[in-house]
Amino acid sequence: MKMFKDLGLVALCCIAISCTETEQAVPETVEAVVDSRPNILFIVADDLGFTDIGAFGSEIPTPNLDELAMQGLRLNNLHTAAACQSVRTMFMTSNGVSAALETRPDQDNQRDNLLKLEYATIPELLQDAGYATYMTGKWDLGRDEGYTPATRGFDRSFVMLHGSSSYFAETFIVGDELGFQDDGQPANVEDLPEDFYATEHYTDKMLEYLQSHEAGRPWFAYMPYTSPHWPLQLPDEWLDRHEGAYDMGYDKLREQRYTSAMAAGVLPANSSMEDFKPLAEPWDDLSDEEKARYSKAQGLYAGMVEYLDMSIGRVINYLEESGQMDNTVIVFMSDHGASSGEHGVDTGRGPRGGGPVMPDQIDNSYDNFGKKGSFVDHGRGFGESASAPFKNLKGTIDEGGLRAAAFVHYPAAVAGGGVSSAFMSGLDLLPTFMEIAETEHPGVSNFRGREIKGILGSSAWTHLTGQADSVHSESSNTVGWIRGGGGVLIRGDYKLINTVPPGQRGTTDWRLYNIVADPGEHRDLAAGQPELVAEMAMEWELNWK
Repeated sequence: MKMFKDLGLVALCCIAISCTETEQAVPETVEAVVDSRPNILFIVADDLGFTDIGAFGSEIPTPNLDELAMQGLRLNNLHTAAACQSVRTMFMTSNGVSAALETRPDQDNQRDNLLKLEYATIPELLQDAGYATYMTGKWDLGRDEGYTPATRGFDRSFVMLHGSSSYFAETFIVGDELGFQDDGQPANVEDLPEDFYATEHYTDKMLEYLQSHEAGRPWFAYMPYTSPHWPLQLPDEWLDRHEGAYDMGYDKLREQRYTSAMAAGVLPANSSMEDFKPLAEPWDDLSDEEKARYSKAQGLYAGMVEYLDMSIGRVINYLEESGQMDNTVIVFMSDHGASSGEHGVDTGRGPRGGGPVMPDQIDNSYDNFGKKGSFVDHGRGFGESASAPFKNLKGTIDEGGLRAAAFVHYPAAVAGGGVSSAFMSGLDLLPTFMEIAETEHPGVSNFRGREIKGILGSSAWTHLTGQADSVHSESSNTVGWIRGGGGVLIRGDYKLINTVPPGQRGTTDWRLYNIVADPGEHRDLAAGQPELVAEMAMEWELNWK
């Protein structure tokens, strides 16, 4: 890789000085080999909406992320997946979700999806390339022995194995196991600090790993925070930080966010709110009680995003103080579109969003919002305020579910201040990290004693460093998804989709959109281009279903 030629393995030589007859001779050279390939810090926020940080149009204070984003390259065309586990499968393996996940019952006879062993993961590949590998946060790719982070490539890890849990030391899941692992060993409620708060603890553990890292070797640090995924919870001193800030409601916030995002330059060309049709009922139609609950929940959500930013700032401060910032590639992204869960806020007028089965022991009284024992999300209306002008939210494969806010920060090679509209998908992250590490995926081969399969994505590094206008060639610009019996195929400017709106079942006829000319998916072109529809549908059936 040309841009890293001067940052490769560097031999530091000390030339011997002349000696007198009585001086002891010293070797002519003393070599210390230093591997100065860049470190990689990969941060994933959970359920964060497209406009939920300041650099993408938010009013929520996120100064640390904003500074990194504005010094780096913001991405507005990164397509991930409909839900948490799916996108983690995509980027960990650079493969399709249906192929890479194996479903089996766990010890409590609950369904557990496992990341198959025939796919090499990012940390495994980077370990083989000489990187130390660390992880703190949400795994969500299997709880069985042999499928957890400690056995899938991480040298050190403190992780939540499940898809969600309380942010405090309390159990919301079946059985007595909390679902955390510390370097591969179970960490239950009694093993955690009394003042445990997940976002803080994940940060503390990663700082511990980095501070004890042996100098001279690059590292890969994966920080998939759970914040701001439900349940919305905060330490007591943060609970009222945004009290009253969202009393104006989600309709006005949606308008404000769109205006700010346009001013920030992060929305794709041709974005418009003209034909946007919100799923949530108008704010003014809600009762005073409903308005109060939604407003308070959104305030908690904003506090969690701000706390997340503060925590990331702690890691950035350490990198700066330890002199590692200039040689660390930072990739930040949300895992998908904004959450629309109604748990805790819906007062009984009918379901308006997705969410889990409620634990029996929760207390979602208004006064207990955000505290231990509560289980609240911010609802569909506030979710839409963070995803508009894109259609729909998390749980769908419309643009509001797939398109995620992201940026790359590495001033040594990535020019700052810009916005890239080049199409990328979660499949492209693994090969991008491989190129940064100056290594390659081994392809179909025997890897660590098991047969593994190849990858589907393309490295984005040449594009991110300004050496190419796009990530994909015409022959590699196709990605497909499945969801609820239907699916999506994106090929170039076109998107083919046959899924139904949230809350409905089944599929529709194929719809065709040009998501460059119409990123809001308002104008169905299928009737005028039947041959293209048939061709793309066949490709989806053969390669992605």
